Amino acid sequence: MNRGLRTTLVRLLAFCSLMLPGPASWGGRIELPLRIPLEPLGQALSEQLAATPSSRRAVYRDGPCRYLKLGVPKLHAVDGRLRVVGPGTAALGVELLGNCQGATAWQGLVDFTLAPWLDRAGRLRMRIIDSQLAESSGARAPAAGLIWDLSKRHVHPRLERFSYDIGATREALLALLRTAAPPQQGDALELALAQLQVMEPRVEASSIVVPIAIEVPDAWLAASPPANPPAQPLTEAELEAFDQALQPWDAFLVYSIKQVALDSADGGLRERLFTLLLDSRYQLAAILSGEARAVGDPVRALFIDAWNELRAILLDGQRAGLPHTSLLRYAAFIEAGDALLALDRAAPGLGVRVSADGLRQLARTLRPGEAGDPLAYAWAVDPELLRLFEVPDIPDAAPAPRRSWLDFFIAPAHAQERSLDAWVPKRDELGAYGASIGGLLKKTTATELQRTSLAAPYDGIYRSLVPSTALIESCWRQYVLREGKAHYLRSSADSVGIMQINQRVWRGFYDVKRLRWDTAYNTRAGAQILMRYLKNYAIPYAERSGDIDHVPRAAYAVYNAGPRAVGRFNKAEPHPREQRVDERLWTLYRGFSSGGQADLRTCGVDTAAALQ
Repeated sequence: MNRGLRTTLVRLLAFCSLMLPGPASWGGRIELPLRIPLEPLGQALSEQLAATPSSRRAVYRDGPCRYLKLGVPKLHAVDGRLRVVGPGTAALGVELLGNCQGATAWQGLVDFTLAPWLDRAGRLRMRIIDSQLAESSGARAPAAGLIWDLSKRHVHPRLERFSYDIGATREALLALLRTAAPPQQGDALELALAQLQVMEPRVEASSIVVPIAIEVPDAWLAASPPANPPAQPLTEAELEAFDQALQPWDAFLVYSIKQVALDSADGGLRERLFTLLLDSRYQLAAILSGEARAVGDPVRALFIDAWNELRAILLDGQRAGLPHTSLLRYAAFIEAGDALLALDRAAPGLGVRVSADGLRQLARTLRPGEAGDPLAYAWAVDPELLRLFEVPDIPDAAPAPRRSWLDFFIAPAHAQERSLDAWVPKRDELGAYGASIGGLLKKTTATELQRTSLAAPYDGIYRSLVPSTALIESCWRQYVLREGKAHYLRSSADSVGIMQINQRVWRGFYDVKRLRWDTAYNTRAGAQILMRYLKNYAIPYAERSGDIDHVPRAAYAVYNAGPRAVGRFNKAEPHPREQRVDERLWTLYRGFSSGGQADLRTCGVDTAAALQ
């Protein structure tokens, strides 16, 4: 084996040394697959054959009467082989006095059957098993045999010269394992690498796999007993440390999702990316709040949970036409993440670690050479996130009306109004406070319906859902008293204000300071979020279930726990806590939809006036 290739593969399999003491016995065998997706490979083959999407280009021409032109071929896997099939035209004749004499013309498909192999330098090459000119139906074209006998002498060498450098994929893996392999595993790693075997490439449905087999300690193959999560709530210091540990994951996911969205203007793909980001952030918030217990490394758990969906989106994006310049980057990115998961599944006893440096190296494969830290973590609003995922910016509140000298003689209307900001109502103020908040909620709802039109009956559902959500989340309160001073309402999950908007879930989309201290801003942000959830998740869910009453319930379930919770209220065996929350929302919603008024003394809805 070429020394350079062996060195690279030795480094690659350093991945197998993660987080485990030196082995006592050997004999287990794992296979780490190095995958080359067919999409970028097919693009590279097309370039080798000089095909273009807009026209067929001549790969062979000897005057006007002898030529072969090929269009863009398609690469796919059939029975463990590669098939390259593309449109073509050809002619074979003799030019005489400016005319083609005895010319044979053909138009149909050029069909190659190929087998991949690795050369001594570790580059992927193609061996031609069969080739032919076929009719457009796919049947062999016997009349074109002479044309092909002449043409393939020019075409075959092009394919045989083709090579695909898997170095970018290797480098992504190497960068990841350099951060993942602890120094104390050095001796055990060298013993494992002594058993290294590089297998022949094989063709799978969507990729070529170069299997790398290694003998490992039996202990690496055994699942470690699950760690017991702490029984007591985390202290403030522990929560802070936990938050710091999870920030690199959130930054990695945001960075990766932004890069894919920048490379594709496809609305459906961007919506899937946005859903993935929301679900991951809701899960992260649940871990930090203690609602979801983290067993072992929480970053590893989040990575495993999100990776399959992220790679599926990336592959779909490639098939949908991501720019060719992106294909190799995504191939390297996907392969590195796949290797991490493959190792985690094959050798659970390793206790695979996903470090911040590993995530940073993995993220950099998407934009090689780009300056800046891809894991930079900031709370400021990111205009690019707003644009990519169509989240409307909320303008600053209108300035207060200018005062004039007449105000000394005529009491202006605004002088009798009380600002909602920093207002913690006393019991005898609840009537006035409720009227002010109720007016704000109605105004905000109307503004949002004007911005995003909803057909009946969904517009009516939304009008009742906004006050219901504010009531169940905060009892219509933005502030509470803390040590005698007004402070913004904050939950254990880090949700704030009247609409209890989670700061981590919506980091980068909304101004955190205004969410905390500006009642109108918080209300508007919550109404926007509800509108998006209603349109993108709740209405499609209700249309599938055939029950219009599922719309408000599904919208709030998503608001409370993320897109994956959209149908939790409809489970045969719901979680008791979730069931209590969902039934409470349904009670409040029915109260408002029947004309009831908020009762801030009980945090319920008074329907007595509506029944009179």
